[in-house]
Amino acid sequence: MKHEKKRKIRVAVLCGGSSSEREVSIRTGHQVTKALPADRYVVSTVSIDENGAWFFESGTERQSIEPKQLSQKTDVVFIALHGKFGEDGTVQGILEEIGVPYTGSGVSASELGMDKAKCSEKMKQAGIPIPDFFLARKGSDSAETLLEKARQSLRFPFVVKPNASGSSVGVSIVHSAQDFPGALLKAWDEDDTILIQRYISGREYSCGILGNTGKTKLEALPVIEIKPKTSEFFDYTAKYTPNASKEICPAPLSEALTNRIQEFALRAHTALGCEGLTRSDFLIDSDGNVFFLEINTIPGQTETSLCPQEALVAGMTFSAFLEKQVELAFSK
Repeated sequence: MKHEKKRKIRVAVLCGGSSSEREVSIRTGHQVTKALPADRYVVSTVSIDENGAWFFESGTERQSIEPKQLSQKTDVVFIALHGKFGEDGTVQGILEEIGVPYTGSGVSASELGMDKAKCSEKMKQAGIPIPDFFLARKGSDSAETLLEKARQSLRFPFVVKPNASGSSVGVSIVHSAQDFPGALLKAWDEDDTILIQRYISGREYSCGILGNTGKTKLEALPVIEIKPKTSEFFDYTAKYTPNASKEICPAPLSEALTNRIQEFALRAHTALGCEGLTRSDFLIDSDGNVFFLEINTIPGQTETSLCPQEALVAGMTFSAFLEKQVELAFSK
């Protein structure tokens, strides 16, 4: 009796979009498409252009589609869409409405993860230390009023960043009053709500978590240390310019500090109810205090991105790491 050949899983890699992280998203999408094993998956690309139009690309075929058509074209969507629309719960809501499984966190966790202020409050409730901050909304207070408030509550230097943005776009470290107007304009170019946050002088670390909260076992990946070479912090240039940063995995930390970062990353993933892969970023100051900075519900996934490097140290090839995320999409 002949065994029926197992059907390949159809995966649509979703990337592009109109956010400031469009190029990073396309790069991630391209790497994911190449790395998923052809003997188990039929991989296509769904690209979203700057105007929000969706295109289905498979082999030499490229056609304009409506999102609802995906239910006939794929078994699962691999979300590689960074920034607004991709990470804030919007595209997750669209995919849930049409009944297509997808990688990563659901609507609520994605929305919370993208909103730095709401996320920070969740972390405080979970007992995870965060830098002090206050919110400023465009047009509500003058630059002079905000500067005075920052001087009194935070002191120089402090950080100005958009409330909902990724890849460190629009982030500035403000060392003096002269730096402040430019930092405001840069952040408000990304979002109408910004965070003005205490600056923590220290070393930067990151830790990925794999698993679906409440449904599967959560796995903390090895901690990675990030040392920017050409920037004051791990900004967009340091993240995506070759050799602009040195990344060390596993991070050269004591067992106690490694465990603390992994525990905080697990707690952050759980506090938001995240699924699939997340990456939490931290700073450790000179006294050994660990501070949570933010969570990424759709981390970059080129082979040299932070989480794939962590997975490799944990014994997972890039392909196996991506396959694990597809498996988690089906088990949500």
